[in-house]
Amino acid sequence: MSASNKLSRSKKQTCLKKLLFPQKRLHRWLRDLLLFGIIAFLALSYQQRHMINGHAPPLSSLTIEGAPISLSTTEPTLVYFWGTWCPVCRVTSPMVNTLVDDHHVVTIAVGSGTDKEIAQFMREHDYQFKVVNDTSNLHQQWGALAFPAIYIIDPQGDIRFVTSGVTSNIGLKLRLLIASVYTN
Repeated sequence: MSASNKLSRSKKQTCLKKLLFPQKRLHRWLRDLLLFGIIAFLALSYQQRHMINGHAPPLSSLTIEGAPISLSTTEPTLVYFWGTWCPVCRVTSPMVNTLVDDHHVVTIAVGSGTDKEIAQFMREHDYQFKVVNDTSNLHQQWGALAFPAIYIIDPQGDIRFVTSGVTSNIGLKLRLLIASVYTN
């Protein structure tokens, strides 16, 4: 091995060592934040691998109160698959609940018991969103296999955004705002 190759290899090792084991606290914090971001991105991508894109399947059902519900043709619709048993849904559901006054929201409770049990859960948590009990496996038709699963559907019935896991209220509102651009 020539001297220049040894020097080049030594420089590469030093550079790699500085990247992996930075001396400054800020650099270590940035490295850890970047690593966390990459891991989170990969985990969410894996969870969302079955979620459908393109045109939304038909969604016309009855809520647990017996009222008809469907996708809106005049404004974006947030479709929220969740479960009473889901710990992450307990973080996301209150955020979805804040949207019901200003946006069209359809929620589908998966594996959450009878209509009566779901209604009791809704009362206990003071949730105001309309709920469909997923007795016909709608979640499988939509590819929602990790919960919570959220779809933003534009008025033409096209899925504009999908996400699973924890999300923010601001993120949901921003996605709904962007989807409203596609209104007729």
